[in-house]
This record gives sequence, structure tokens and C-alpha cells, in this order.
Amino acid sequence: MKKIANHRHITFSQFLQKRLGAKISPDLLPRRLRILGHVAILWLNPKIVEHKNLIGNTVLEYDSKIQSVLKRTAGISGPYRQPAVELIAGSPDTETVFKENNVIFHLDPMKVMFSVGNKTERLRMSQLGSDELVIDMFAGIGQFSIPMAVHTSPRLIHAIEWNPDAFQYLSQNIKANRVHDIVHPHLGDTGIVTPKLGQGTADRVLMGLIQGTTKYLEQGILSLKPGGVMHIHEIGLKNDLETKLLKILEKTAFSLNRQVKLLNMHVIKTYNPSFDHFVLDVQVTEK
Repeated sequence: MKKIANHRHITFSQFLQKRLGAKISPDLLPRRLRILGHVAILWLNPKIVEHKNLIGNTVLEYDSKIQSVLKRTAGISGPYRQPAVELIAGSPDTETVFKENNVIFHLDPMKVMFSVGNKTERLRMSQLGSDELVIDMFAGIGQFSIPMAVHTSPRLIHAIEWNPDAFQYLSQNIKANRVHDIVHPHLGDTGIVTPKLGQGTADRVLMGLIQGTTKYLEQGILSLKPGGVMHIHEIGLKNDLETKLLKILEKTAFSLNRQVKLLNMHVIKTYNPSFDHFVLDVQVTEK
């Protein structure tokens, strides 16, 4: 398809309503579009899935850099945290590259997870970790650890990932950002790899996995020096996390002769209509 214009002077929602409002109820059209390099990603209301190809081809006209359009069919799932997406328009070559906050990311959104909505948290992480030893227990393609390496130069970051596709892009992104002297990638199960890095060695631990983080709290706590900080991601209701997750943290820490102190808790983004995605900053000390 020949790209003759860029329509980003109007919102994505306005563009779709202008182009498709006569054919599809405007109330059902998607309102948000995520763009990663040349790949656009959107959710569709189940009531208009039959129009997915029409919508996809219309999205190609919205921005001249868009070459592929993906529709999310579900959330992240499976042990490898793989995205459930479907190509609905454009090129089947969905491997892409983009730059955010002066950090280069290579990925294929058909194969690996990358949350555009975590941008603020990536920026926050890029301001932490100076001269520290950091363990990123669920590194993915390096969305948190590489910004940290680029902007604050930690002493060392151990980036652990067990999805082979994500690990491939993690390694590629380390090279692209020239942080191979800081970020050391490890392919494997974090429950096995983390203890091998040594107890009481880390100044900071990143736990960016949601829905399953508590399984690895013991390894994360034991890896920290006294006074070290954990960044724990989880989804839920604020009151639930403040009570249930903190109780689990306190119980786990107590069993390891440690104690925890909540430093900060904030919402990263809305996960679904019922739950938010939170991050808890917790300091671990000896009991």
C-alpha cells in the first residue's frame, strides 16, 4: 500500500471514526493504538472482529511508518509470557526496532512481551542503580535493566531470562546499546540461576514478573545485601496488595531471618477493568 499521508495531527480515535464511522459503530471502534517501530498493536471489541482486516488496513493509513498491524487476542500467557496476537494487515515481517529515552530496543511483538504502558516505570528505573550490583530476575528483552545500564552505569547487572526468543533480543539489545560490560545475560530459570549468583551480594533486585512473583520471593530476598531494595511487580487491588502481598513478604522474610519495610507503592497502569498493575519498592534488612 502506498503511504501518501501522515494523519497523526488528529487522534487515532478521530481518524478511525472519520474513516469507518459510517460502516462501524463509533462506540465500538478502538480508541488506542500502540506503536513499536513499524508495528502497530490494538485491541478490538469482539463485536467488530469480523471487520478486523478493514480496520487493520485503515490503521496502515494513519501513520506512514506503520507497516504491520497486530490485534491482541488475549493477554500475556504461558510459562514464557508470550503475547497472544494476530496479524490483521500489512507485512508479516514484524521484527522491529525503536528508540525510547535514548535506549534501543529490538524485538518481535509476535514472539515476545513488551508493554508500552510501562514507559514511566522504565524511565524511573533509568534513574536508579548507580554503582550497584543489580539482579533482574525476569529480564525479558531488557526493558528495565538496559535503561538502567545506559543512564546510571551500575557496577554490574545480572539479567536472567528463560524464554529463548526474549533472551535472543536481550542479548541483541545489550550489544546495540553497548552495555555488554555492565549487563551480563543468563539464560535459564531464575529460581535456579539467582541462587548461583550468591547470597547477600545484590544492592537491588528487579522482579518484573506479574502473576507468579511470590514463587521467587525467597531467592530474591536471600540475594540482597542488608538494606538492599526489591522492586516487586504485581496486579490486583491496592488494598489487597497492601495486605495479602505484604503479609506474604513479611512471612517469607521472617522465615529467612530478615524483615521488610515498604518504601513505596504506586500504580504503573490499568491492567484490566478490575485490576491495576502495581510496583512495590521494599527494603530488606536483617531481623
